[in-house]
Amino acid sequence: MPLVMEIEHLLGVAFAAVGPDTSQPDWPPQPDRVFSALVAAWAARGERSDERAALEWLEAQEPPKIASSVINVRPAPSSFVPPNDEVQVTVSPAWRSRQPRRFPAALPSDPTVRLVWPDADGAPLAALDALARDVAYVGHSASLTRCRFTRTDTEPEGLQRARRRVYKGRVA
Repeated sequence: MPLVMEIEHLLGVAFAAVGPDTSQPDWPPQPDRVFSALVAAWAARGERSDERAALEWLEAQEPPKIASSVINVRPAPSSFVPPNDEVQVTVSPAWRSRQPRRFPAALPSDPTVRLVWPDADGAPLAALDALARDVAYVGHSASLTRCRFTRTDTEPEGLQRARRRVYKGRVA
């Protein structure tokens, strides 16, 4: 029975860059980015041992397939923002130097993305779902999300292969 993680972008936009020097958004969200969000939720929840075991189970699985909609890309011109390094933190923000930064955004026609693990027998569903429900964003903190893990009898249509994966030992 397939295991599905639903990620609903509550504002209808996903902010995540493929790399620091690109104007292209990272769409759909890849398993490594989603896994990082789950690990952050685990740490914020107090690093429970049963949830760590669930993350270790998840990182040992084959990469999920992804069901997502088409997107419009919002232009991402350079914005100049002050760096947050320790040297300049004591200086008034008005006097800090500025560095160029891009904030690429994907505007999906359907704000819900599904990551699907087709053969996920023995999945620790309760622990994974508890972690997912505490994921506030995936990618940039402006990408507010509602996440959950579920089981389904059928796989969604239009599944695509992930471009990046989670490797075993990543939690450690």
